[in-house]
Amino acid sequence: MTTEEKLQHFFDYSINRAEQEAAETISEHQKALDTMFEEHCSTKRRQAEAYLAAETERIKREINKTLSSRQLHIRQELSAKHQELREKLFAEVEALMAAYKSDPGYLDFLCRKVQEADAYADGTELTVYLDSSDEVLADELAHRTGHTIRIAPKPFGGGIRAVLSEKNILIDNSYLTLLNEEKENYHFHGGAQHE
Repeated sequence: MTTEEKLQHFFDYSINRAEQEAAETISEHQKALDTMFEEHCSTKRRQAEAYLAAETERIKREINKTLSSRQLHIRQELSAKHQELREKLFAEVEALMAAYKSDPGYLDFLCRKVQEADAYADGTELTVYLDSSDEVLADELAHRTGHTIRIAPKPFGGGIRAVLSEKNILIDNSYLTLLNEEKENYHFHGGAQHE
């Protein structure tokens, strides 16, 4: 082999070797870049998922806060409406109770309440009080029941109050007490399930 051929052979070998090394280096670099790209994509995907989860949670909290606020507002409106209807109902009841006082059945009602108190007293001395607005009925009530009727110093709207002095008991069948008890125990049952 001549020097020229040797040089050509050396040149070809060197070029081939350099091309192989360059290809290997490029391949290794490409693999490193691919790995870095996958890691980058994976990191960005995790960050995006975390961001999405955080935003979803934040939006849920905002929705819950808005919903709670709206529910509170609705409850307040409902409560105010219940109170308004309650007041209207009891105003109507008071008007009906006042109207009933002019009905002939009212005197029968008073007699019945005195008789119930008398039965409870079971022979014990009973003092019966009548509201001042019913003073005109006192004589007739006394005549029907056989009890002395006194006019109460404080008005109680109607009905009777009876006192058993010996037992220290007040039998309160006054309109005022009955109405106040109803107001305390009254619960508004409205809505679709009660219709």
